[in-house]
Amino acid sequence: MTQDTSSSALEYAVRPRVVARYLGQLAVMLAILMSVPLVVAVIEADWSAALRYLIVFLPMLGAGWFLMRLPEPASFQANEALVITALAFALGALALTYPLMAGGLGFIDALFEAVSAITTTGLSVAGGIEHRPASFLFARAWIQWCGGLGIVVLAVALIFGYAAAARPMTESPVTHENLETSTRLIARRSVAAYGTLTLIGIAALWAAGLAPLDAAAHALAAVSTGGFSTRDASLAAFQGWLPRAIVAALALACAVALPLYHSAWRSGWRALANNLELRALLVCTAVTGGLLALVLGQYEGGWTVALVGQAAFMATSAQTTAGFATLPVAGLDAAAKAILMVSMVIGGSVGSTAGGIKLWRLLLLLRFGLLIMRRTAMPGHAVAQLRLGGRAIEPDELARALFFILLFVGAIAVSWLPFLWFGHDPLDALFEVVSALGTVGLSSGISGPDLHPLLKGVLCADMLLGRLEIVAVLVAIAPGTWFGRRMHS
Repeated sequence: MTQDTSSSALEYAVRPRVVARYLGQLAVMLAILMSVPLVVAVIEADWSAALRYLIVFLPMLGAGWFLMRLPEPASFQANEALVITALAFALGALALTYPLMAGGLGFIDALFEAVSAITTTGLSVAGGIEHRPASFLFARAWIQWCGGLGIVVLAVALIFGYAAAARPMTESPVTHENLETSTRLIARRSVAAYGTLTLIGIAALWAAGLAPLDAAAHALAAVSTGGFSTRDASLAAFQGWLPRAIVAALALACAVALPLYHSAWRSGWRALANNLELRALLVCTAVTGGLLALVLGQYEGGWTVALVGQAAFMATSAQTTAGFATLPVAGLDAAAKAILMVSMVIGGSVGSTAGGIKLWRLLLLLRFGLLIMRRTAMPGHAVAQLRLGGRAIEPDELARALFFILLFVGAIAVSWLPFLWFGHDPLDALFEVVSALGTVGLSSGISGPDLHPLLKGVLCADMLLGRLEIVAVLVAIAPGTWFGRRMHS
């Protein structure tokens, strides 16, 4: 018998005990985090919501504490990290659905809101937001804040993460030996930056004249680049430029890799200026804003300072995937929607709360294309290595980036078809799908209470795929992930 040297011989299925242990740890974390909206519900005398939180999260706290007592594994697999992350988002959304139903929603709509919140998307089918209880409005924003970092980064810190995703966020190469240390360090730095920006945002919006609930909800949603608002008209409901400028600044700040702020604090602000993704973010936002201003000016019959400001804000909202609006997207012409869609697909930086394909992957794709063209002018024996951001790019990293971009485009195409089947306008349907996959939240007007349940399900799937960057979902549903040889703990 010959020895099996194929790659399948080196594959291991996930270990249920390991998955259960860390899911229990995340369940305890989620239950503790949800004590905040529980307290708000009590303060607002919303006893129905408070009771629902207790019914869901007390058993979760007990079950999580029990699962945490399972033995800690000596080693950890990448597929286990991805499975735990995927299940944490899916099960977290299910757990949050019942408390959100206290806001007057049915199960499907409450599930949609929960998925949109925990994935920091901001699409809503609730309708009549201003007539919903204050505890419901705060809970949506708080869940977005938790989804933006409180669950994501802390989960990475607990399960030691995925090395490839950590590379652009660290100051040194991530290796197997320092993976645990690196990911925990990334998590601590991200939490510090995230919390600081949140407190600054709440204080700034309150000082700008917003009521305490409005200030807290919009700051939480802006920092998480989530986009849930307490008003049906989003930021257009607030007069003056100052609240909009603060929200835009918060969204831009959190579309940058959060650990970068630690580098700036330690090494000076040149660390920010020298960051390739940050420069790309600013350039993309400026280009999008300029193109939008050009299109809107032609559509409105002339350019004004207010119109340019509207274009700049909408460009920032789309590029950072924050999803706030000062203009009704449904009323924009086709060119403006197309510009916003391109921006939403690109998104923000790796290590930020923004969605999209990420600027790092776009830059990698562009640099790869440039390298291919350069090679046509080189001798056949010449070696030209792909480099980006001052370091060499390994073929495996390039392959992962290109594979993800291919999956992202494929997911858009597949998700678009059901909307066409139900007779929705093709451009508006494409906009809605791109917004969901990019975890943006800008809506062409399709998302709403009357949307067919099947299409609500499609958008829920898109939001989860976008936040989990697709691969985690594919790994979680692959039979080989669950059945096969298992590594000894």
